[in-house]
Amino acid sequence: MDLIGFAQQNKVLFTTLHLFGVFVSFGTVMIADVFFLKLLKNLNATKIEINILRAFSKIIWFGLLVIVSAGIFLFLSDIDKYSQSAKFLTKMLVVFVIIINGLFLHFISPKLSSIPFRELMTSSDENIKEVRRLFFAFGSISSLSWWSAFILGIMKTSPAPFQILLTIYLIVLFTGMLISQVFERIISRRKISN
Repeated sequence: MDLIGFAQQNKVLFTTLHLFGVFVSFGTVMIADVFFLKLLKNLNATKIEINILRAFSKIIWFGLLVIVSAGIFLFLSDIDKYSQSAKFLTKMLVVFVIIINGLFLHFISPKLSSIPFRELMTSSDENIKEVRRLFFAFGSISSLSWWSAFILGIMKTSPAPFQILLTIYLIVLFTGMLISQVFERIISRRKISN
């Protein structure tokens, strides 16, 4: 049996695996975002809390691997349909951005963990500020991309052609990155209490 035939015969299995990956990754992203906002509110993070964020990251990568693997087989199950779908093509581009952005976040993480959390969020040192700005920008890209992929995934049909969907996505990302930098400034200017 060839790979395309295998994908066609097991489409239900790959759809289930794909949805499982979305549930695991997207759910963990949402929990991690709320958890991180709690840390920002208190301007405090213990080693245990940092380790919890690292565990969330591993779960997200696992789910993303399931999403991509099952997605390849779903694509192979109906190549003509998926290669002509603006919704599918946009979603694949968004998933690609999630992966690339995740790699950048992964490389920033060692820099983040070497700085005490309170100092990271309030320091006026230019090097620390640059790491903090990047972290906020990549964080906004992550959240908005996950939401974009999720929304595209639950739509039954494409609401617009690929170019329009891509333009909307890029506008959302650009706006989110601008807002993240404003939020970073607000957080960094907070006075350290006590």
